[in-house]
Amino acid sequence: MDATVAQRNDALVQLLRDLVAIDSVNPYFPGGRGEAEIASYVADYCAGLGLPVRRQEILPGRPNVTAELIVPGATRTLLLDSHLDTVSLDQMGPAGLRPTIRDGVLTGRGACDTKASLAAMLTALTALARNPAGLGCNVLFLGSVDEEYLMRGAEAFARSGVHVDAAIVGEPTCLEIVVAHKGFVRWRLHTLGRAAHSSDPGLGDNAIYQMADLIRLLRAELDPRYRQRVHPLVGPATWSVGKIAGGSSVNIVPDSCTIEIDRRLLPGERSADALAEFDAVIAEICQRQPGLRVRREEPFADVAGLETPASAPIVRALEVACGTVRGEAKITGVPYGTNASKFAAAGITCVVFGPGDVARAHTADEFVPLDEVVAAAAIYEAAARAF
Repeated sequence: MDATVAQRNDALVQLLRDLVAIDSVNPYFPGGRGEAEIASYVADYCAGLGLPVRRQEILPGRPNVTAELIVPGATRTLLLDSHLDTVSLDQMGPAGLRPTIRDGVLTGRGACDTKASLAAMLTALTALARNPAGLGCNVLFLGSVDEEYLMRGAEAFARSGVHVDAAIVGEPTCLEIVVAHKGFVRWRLHTLGRAAHSSDPGLGDNAIYQMADLIRLLRAELDPRYRQRVHPLVGPATWSVGKIAGGSSVNIVPDSCTIEIDRRLLPGERSADALAEFDAVIAEICQRQPGLRVRREEPFADVAGLETPASAPIVRALEVACGTVRGEAKITGVPYGTNASKFAAAGITCVVFGPGDVARAHTADEFVPLDEVVAAAAIYEAAARAF
């Protein structure tokens, strides 16, 4: 291996270790410290490249970080986006902040989702800044906050009016080019009962029992429908109950129960239509179950799906880059959602691409193969040059 390449790869691995060692758990998770520390690290890194850096506080103490490489005469701008936050350390404990390398993989919280993409993008940005010769587009890097909850960092950037022609969103895709993924709409649903002393529960109306019946009936009605709605790249529409709460004491018949629902949207599917369908099904169920009382809240999260034409210039640029670096390129879709939805809603053509396997994200042994991280850095750089 060329000594310069070896040094670059060593620097990339050290960068990834540094990033994983920084606690950037999203505050949505109890005890999460947020992105302030990692945002400062990334801002200092980009400033060290001589690039203009901007911090935009999206939430208190939680800034987006942008850095731009301006190319004289360039008429197009490519966005490289990687989110800064991670999920909770609960499954990994303190060891999640002590990155370890064994058998060619790096383990730690965020190693896969998505600090590997972050390190690879910063490494690509370094190479482009040091050798911009032949680069035909401006490159704008964005380290965004809050992807693991409501994607408010990406949304704020999309609404800022900054002109961008295309975006590569860093996520674990096994170095495959993702042109389609699901969106989601999430809301709370309540059943309403009547409290009573648990010594004589017949005097009350148990809201938890109502919810149990409601979930069973919803599954019987909706699951077969959704199995018939299949997108060729992302699979079927789905729904799931991810959270439940009800009751105040073990000796009181509960008068309320609440669930949180995650409905995954296919590309092109509208959240309003999904909610209307849910409402209609619940209305039918309530007609058959007269004692059932249900109230739905308005959604607290609403993100559209993504579908980018395979003929888009950014897709073609990534195909060229993957072919150059790895000798192959694969276009695919995934069932999860990403920041790309927020950018696409603002008219930015998006693809999702990065090292690591999403099956390893959010797990107790989250890891990323280092050879994929090295390849991703080279591909990000080559894609920018090809765009």
